[in-house]
Amino acid sequence: MTLKLMAWSDQFVTGLDTVDAQHRELVNLVNGAAPYLAQAGDAGMQAAGPLLKRLTDYAAIHFSYEEELMRAEQIAPAYLEQHQRSHAAFVDEVLLMQRQAQQDGQLSGNDLLRFLTSWLTFHILSEDKRMASQVRAIRAGQAPAQARIEADKGDGAPHAVYTSALIDLFTLLNERNRTLLQANQQVQQAQSELAAANLLLEARVQERTGELAAANASLQAERQALVDSMARLERTQGQLLQSEKMAAVGQLAAGVAHEINNPIGFISSNLNSLEKYLQQLFAVIQAYEQAGPAPNEAVQAARAQSDIEFLRQDIPELLRESSEGLARVKTIVSGLRDFSRADDGQWLEADLNHGLESALSMVWNEVKYKAEVVRDLGPLPQVPCIAAQLNQVFVNLLVNAAQAIDGKGIITLRSRAQGDEVWLEIADNGRGMSAEVQKRIFEPFYTTKAVGKGTGLGLSISWEIVSRHHGRIEVQSAPGAGSCFRITLPAKAHVDAAAT
Repeated sequence: MTLKLMAWSDQFVTGLDTVDAQHRELVNLVNGAAPYLAQAGDAGMQAAGPLLKRLTDYAAIHFSYEEELMRAEQIAPAYLEQHQRSHAAFVDEVLLMQRQAQQDGQLSGNDLLRFLTSWLTFHILSEDKRMASQVRAIRAGQAPAQARIEADKGDGAPHAVYTSALIDLFTLLNERNRTLLQANQQVQQAQSELAAANLLLEARVQERTGELAAANASLQAERQALVDSMARLERTQGQLLQSEKMAAVGQLAAGVAHEINNPIGFISSNLNSLEKYLQQLFAVIQAYEQAGPAPNEAVQAARAQSDIEFLRQDIPELLRESSEGLARVKTIVSGLRDFSRADDGQWLEADLNHGLESALSMVWNEVKYKAEVVRDLGPLPQVPCIAAQLNQVFVNLLVNAAQAIDGKGIITLRSRAQGDEVWLEIADNGRGMSAEVQKRIFEPFYTTKAVGKGTGLGLSISWEIVSRHHGRIEVQSAPGAGSCFRITLPAKAHVDAAAT
C-alpha cells in the first residue's frame, strides 16, 4: 500500500494563488516522503533528515511571503502576531527534530508524520483559510477588525481531514504489522533449522579449527580496513554536520545584519549632524564673547561652571570615539552580510597561483615585517571560480598566518594539481592551535585575538566561500608547531556552478 498523507482537494484552496501553490508543493513533498517515514528503524530515519532540511527551506520562503502579504493588506495586528507565533512554533519543532537526528539519531519517522499531519490539517485548513478570508474581505472594502471577526467563525473541515489521514496511517501500520508477524514466523523456522545445524557443527569444530586459524590472519587485515573506512566515514559525517550548521548560522547572520544595519545608518547620520551643530554653537558662543561688552556676573559664573574650554576639547574627542565604534559595528555587519549572502560575481576560469600572489601583494605591509615568504607553487590548470571571493579567502589566511607569528617567522605557500582537484596551502611556523581551538575556528565570532583586534568572521566567511565553490578547507596545527590551512577545489566546472 502507498501511504498518501494528504489528498489535495478543494478544501485546501484558500483562493490566494501563490499561497495555494506553495501549500500544494508542501503536500506533495510530504506525500512523497510519507511511505519511507512510516518504515521502522533506519529507513524512516534516513528519510526524515532530507525532509526536515527541505521543510526548513520551504518555511523560510512560505512564511515570509504570508507575513509580508498580511502586512501589506493591514490584517489585524493581533491576528498577524498569532499567525507569526504559529510559524515560529513550526520552525522550532523542525529545528528540534533536526538536532535530535544529528545528535543522537533518535528521531522517529512516525513522530514526524504525526507532527506534519497536525500541521497540514490545522494550519492550512484553519489558520491559512482564516487569513485568506480576511485578505479577501479587506480587499472587498471591509475593515480589518470586522474581517477577523468573520474569519474566526470557522468550520469543522480540519477535524474530518485529520481523522481521514490517521485512518490511512493506521491502515498502513496494520499492514506492516502483519508483514512483521509473517517475518517472525520465518525467523522461528530458521531458528529450528539453525539448532539442527548446530548439532552438525559441533562434530566439525575440530576439523574447522585449522581453517579458522588461517582465516584469522585475513580477518585481522579486513578489520583494519574496516577501521580505516569508519574513520573516513566519521570525518565525512563531521563535514556534513558542519555544512548544515553553517547553513543555519548563515540564515541567522543575514537576519542580524539586516536588523542592525538600519539603526547604524541613522546613528551615523545623527553623529555627523551633532558634530556640525556643536561647531555652530561653539562658533556662536565665540562670536558673542568677541563682539559684545563684557558679560555680567551671572553669565561669567555659568560659563565657568560649564567649562566651555574643556567642552571644546572633549566633545570632538567623544564624537571621534563614537564614530570609530560605529565604524567597527559597520565592519562586523558587513562581515555578517558577506558570510550569509551568495555573491553575484561571475564564474570564470582563473589562475589560482596568480590569485594567491595578488592577495599576498595586498597584505604585504602586514606580512613583510613578520615573516619570510617561501613559495612552492606547482603548475595549476585554469580553475572555474569567482576569483574575487577566493582572493578574499587568501587574504584572510595570509593575515592570520602573519598575526600567528611572534617575532620573525616563515610563511610557506604551496599548490599542486592532483587528479580532478587542485589544492593550495598557506602554512606558518607560528604559535599553532590546540585541538579544542581547531574545532571552533570556523564558527562565526569565535576568535583567539584580543578584544577589538578581530571580529571572528574571517575564517567563517572563508569556509562559506570555499563551500560555495564545492570545495573544502582543512587545518593541521599543534601548539608551538604552527598551522597549515589547505584549500581543495574541483579542477573542472561543477554542475551547480551556473546556478550559484
